[in-house]
Amino acid sequence: MEYNGKHYEIKIWQGELLNSVIAIDTETTYGSFTETPDLVTFQAFDGVSPIYVRNTDVLDFLKLHKKHTWLFANASFDLDVLEKAVGWNFYEQIDNNGVYDVLIMYCLYHLATMGSVPFQYSLAKITHQFFGIELSKDNEIRTRFDQFQNQKIEEIPKEFLEYGAKDVIATYEAFIKLNKLINELGSASCLSHQIQLAGSIALNRVYKNGIGFDHESSKEYLNNIYKEMEICQDILATYGWARGVKGAKDLFNQVIVNEELTNLPLTSEGDFSSKEEDLKHYKNNRFIKTYLKYIGLEKSTTFIRELTGNRVHPRYNVIRNTGRTSCSKPNFQQLPREGGIRNLFKAKKGHTFIITDYSSIELSTLAQTVYDRYGSSIMREKINSGADLHKYYASVLFNVSEESVVKWQRQAAKAANFGFPGGLGIETFIKFAKGYDIELTYDEASNMKKTWFNAFPEMKEYLQGEVGHVWTRSGRLRANTTFCAEKNTPFQGMAADGAKVALWNLTKAGFTIVGFVHDEIICEVPLNEVEFKKKQMEKIMIDSMQIVVPDVKIAVESTISERYCK
Repeated sequence: MEYNGKHYEIKIWQGELLNSVIAIDTETTYGSFTETPDLVTFQAFDGVSPIYVRNTDVLDFLKLHKKHTWLFANASFDLDVLEKAVGWNFYEQIDNNGVYDVLIMYCLYHLATMGSVPFQYSLAKITHQFFGIELSKDNEIRTRFDQFQNQKIEEIPKEFLEYGAKDVIATYEAFIKLNKLINELGSASCLSHQIQLAGSIALNRVYKNGIGFDHESSKEYLNNIYKEMEICQDILATYGWARGVKGAKDLFNQVIVNEELTNLPLTSEGDFSSKEEDLKHYKNNRFIKTYLKYIGLEKSTTFIRELTGNRVHPRYNVIRNTGRTSCSKPNFQQLPREGGIRNLFKAKKGHTFIITDYSSIELSTLAQTVYDRYGSSIMREKINSGADLHKYYASVLFNVSEESVVKWQRQAAKAANFGFPGGLGIETFIKFAKGYDIELTYDEASNMKKTWFNAFPEMKEYLQGEVGHVWTRSGRLRANTTFCAEKNTPFQGMAADGAKVALWNLTKAGFTIVGFVHDEIICEVPLNEVEFKKKQMEKIMIDSMQIVVPDVKIAVESTISERYCK
């Protein structure tokens, strides 16, 4: 077989020990992505020859090479296939840093050099970018391996064997290249690869587990929403505005003029803003109130109107620019709190949800970040003493005792504690605070920031300067950062890393995780095991986060419910 100007002989494994670094790939049956497929072929490459391993010998191969370094392109897929095929438990190898995924390495390297995680990536793209090789992904071959499920390797056509062999060679060469490039950046943790790998495996299990969905109730829910939308449409029509008609933007502008709401901000095109954050200050106006309600109802339908069946399987992406995850089909991480949509997701019969979230986790990771840099932190001291940070800052801001702080004062402090750490300027913070129903003048916002620095003096130093890139505590690098991204990434990324460690450790402990929302993990457990599982889950989540946040107290809160309700 010819590949990249070299000749390779495809061999069948005869029990020999391979070199210490081995690329592994599997070809499988083709079916639903929510089910782990059956193994058809297993191929490996150690830098010498591509080797096929008979299915009856796969377990022996894995045992012989368990202390070797294994390389994959999509490890979460292949490892699940191997676990199903031969019962191989790979947890120890993950924990010992013995498994690498070149797709994750590529994402982390792209983030470290370009400042973003690529929207699309694949082994074929990596191979083309680094080596100028077009790696065939012919569906006529890729999706037809299942026809050879019970055949001997010697009987599989040459073009299919070469397809698998080229993939495993490409995986090996991609690792060698990426490992060299990442080492040159100076990261001792391969840019946090192990955490992302563990997170990707756990999130793949979450995807396959899915979460129960009350499809019958969703039909009734949607019908009620559509009825409310029709009522809103009728009201809006009396003002001369309708959704989806030609010139709708001009009609909106005219209504704003007629209603004497011309203080609304203008867009770059000169139209009146239709953003919720701008319109909500005019909610006393009937048109605006109805318009916002209509847009909100319309948005709420997008999350569930295409869902079918009694179990849905949101897809998770393990790494975005900040280090956080993302979700799609549906975006479970962005479900509206209002309107009852969350209540449509339910535990299966005889089970319930344990919904556990970290308490103000990004303040804890912020405190760890500044403590690492400067050796001290008032924020860390307050958290570790059990203080309510929002009450503490409110007491400083309004010059009252913490016991005397009232709800609106704490809300104002909350806006500051969550807004200022990311480097928000005064004008931006004024807009940000409106999301907490706090209206501020420029002078009031300026005073809040000054007082915030007095309450947490370490933050003034933290928010000074800009270098255009930033490292996280776990060794991940983000290049080409803006000022706000440079300040946000260390503590947002730390919280995300800790949550991924928790997902991994819960997976190893046998929990059925059915949902993940940044700082919140949802597990489905039998009703007769709730109390024990709740304590176990909380301990695992706290201990996992403390791995990346060792000097700041971590707390969690749990809710037990047969419906998703947080």
